[in-house]
Amino acid sequence: MNRYWNFPATTGGLINSINNAGLETFRGNALDSLTREICQNSLDAVKDKSKPVLVEFKSFSADSTSFPNKEELVDVFHQCKETWHGRNKKSEDFIENALKLFNQQQIQFLRISDFNTKGLEGAKEGEIGSPWSTLVKEAGSSNKDESSGGSFGIGKSAPFLNSNLRTLFYASLDISGYKSYIGVANIMSFKKNNDQITLGNGYFTFDERSLAIPGDIILDQDFTREETGTDIYIAGFQPKGNWKGEVTKSVLVNFFITVYNKKLVVKINDFEINHENIGELIAELDDSEENRVLKNYFNLLISDKTIKIKYPAREYKNGIHFEEGEAELYLLNGEDLNRRVLMTRKTGMMIFEQKNISGSISFTGLLMITGAHMNNVFKQMENPAHNEWSSERYEKDPKLAKKIYGDLKSFIRNTVKEYFQEKITDSMDAVGLNDFLPNKNLLADSGTKKRESLNSTIKSIITKEVKEDRKKRAQTKGQDRHEDLDQELEGNYGITPTGDEGGGGAANDSDGGDAGGSTTEPGGQNEVNPQTDGDKDKKKERKPSKHPVQIQQKYASIDKNQGKYKFFISQKKSLENGKLVFKVMGEQSNYDLPIKNASTDDKDVTVEKVSSNTVYVQSIKANKSFMINVEIDYFDYCVLEVELYEN
Repeated sequence: MNRYWNFPATTGGLINSINNAGLETFRGNALDSLTREICQNSLDAVKDKSKPVLVEFKSFSADSTSFPNKEELVDVFHQCKETWHGRNKKSEDFIENALKLFNQQQIQFLRISDFNTKGLEGAKEGEIGSPWSTLVKEAGSSNKDESSGGSFGIGKSAPFLNSNLRTLFYASLDISGYKSYIGVANIMSFKKNNDQITLGNGYFTFDERSLAIPGDIILDQDFTREETGTDIYIAGFQPKGNWKGEVTKSVLVNFFITVYNKKLVVKINDFEINHENIGELIAELDDSEENRVLKNYFNLLISDKTIKIKYPAREYKNGIHFEEGEAELYLLNGEDLNRRVLMTRKTGMMIFEQKNISGSISFTGLLMITGAHMNNVFKQMENPAHNEWSSERYEKDPKLAKKIYGDLKSFIRNTVKEYFQEKITDSMDAVGLNDFLPNKNLLADSGTKKRESLNSTIKSIITKEVKEDRKKRAQTKGQDRHEDLDQELEGNYGITPTGDEGGGGAANDSDGGDAGGSTTEPGGQNEVNPQTDGDKDKKKERKPSKHPVQIQQKYASIDKNQGKYKFFISQKKSLENGKLVFKVMGEQSNYDLPIKNASTDDKDVTVEKVSSNTVYVQSIKANKSFMINVEIDYFDYCVLEVELYEN
């Protein structure tokens, strides 16, 4: 049987250089991409689901004379060199390096073999759409079923990225008993001796159709395939650094669920990763931030304290439905956890971490989509690198996909709050509280006295504000920077309006910006100009300082159901006019917190008004503590912070 390298002509078609879109998808981390794609493809081709798939990575050296038809391929690279001389620097560099490798006595290989898999079915006939054809011959094609992990047919490019010759050999024994092999050189177009331009892809074959060669390929002298599965030989494997450590780390990070559940075993040369030692291997990792997160996820998987919640059944249009339990959410709370949920699909490979779930609850989570219908929908939302979901990728109906994905995120967020928010203690220890109290009888004052004193004070302040009206005409607008604040807080923190009880003669901005005074008494903003609303009033506010005043602050919850807190603030600077800006502290970013009411019991400090998340105060003395009572638009505990600005 005549074996040769076949580089088909393009006949006026596309001319390819060394750049390849499929390769660029995985260029960021070649070994990690290789490990992810290989293990996922092997898991998709499992033969007996009751047993684990075994994937073996084995490096070895072979005499360059044993390379199939080496001189013929070397001649191809010389033709590439002549074709691209002075035309593409990257192509020239690649060709020069490849020719150096062929001149060496030994060529480095990486053999990747899987077991308990079906092998490359369809190699004998080479039919379009068969597993063999989609892997070896077709571009951007995948025939995997809806329960598979991959769907783009781009993952096949990852092994080429790890070859300095851009050349692989595929060997297989499929479930029909057919044993075969073929070489694939994914290089560049070049001008043949007969002036024809090639496509750039060449095949080590025995006929012009580039079919697989029957029989065994002997490259690794220590290996002979005796059971079904696939072997990929990466020629010119010369990684930088510790390749075994990188592959090991990739398996631990991306497939710890699959390995722990006895679905996957990985051998790296003579080292094996299995369900018995994966816990120990993860525990032995360095104490970096990334590794601590991985350890938390693994602890979540094995802990007897983990809460497991099945995703409820869902019905959507176009006949899409999910049965109960097609996804399952694992949750665990505790101190210093990452507040994220690791998202996975059928194979158990890590896809990404879902963030922005709760800024106040310390937890970690894991979502596993295992049902066929749900897996199929989310597979179509996944990008080629398998590290992101986007509803826009669901070509059939992006709006429907957005609804489906939104329901899943709401389920996660609501479940976290349901199970963990109620477990927060109903008391807070305000250590050092006495350092900030104006006087020891502060909390014992009657409500009536507070109301009378505050009303009187605020009326006099409003009178002063009217006199200074001309000065405020030169001030800039104080537009609210977060128009969608309520929606954002409701999504990430569950903050929803709880009504307004008023009280204490405090300033209230819930109706659009009352500038002091009780809503039932004169002396407030409406007495000055009944036609002026809160937003128009903001035009008269002074332009605030951009730099906060240095303060010390502590706070305590007085009534969590009503959202009432006491803030104790101490500052060194005296301020005639100031403003207190309140925020919710989140993991990724902070959010403005709406204040319903604010008041003070301090005889020297007065509350001018409340606007959104800001309380305007006057007469703050230097080196003297003062207290502010606030009622927030939130019915449970949250982590708060306040900044003081000179206004």
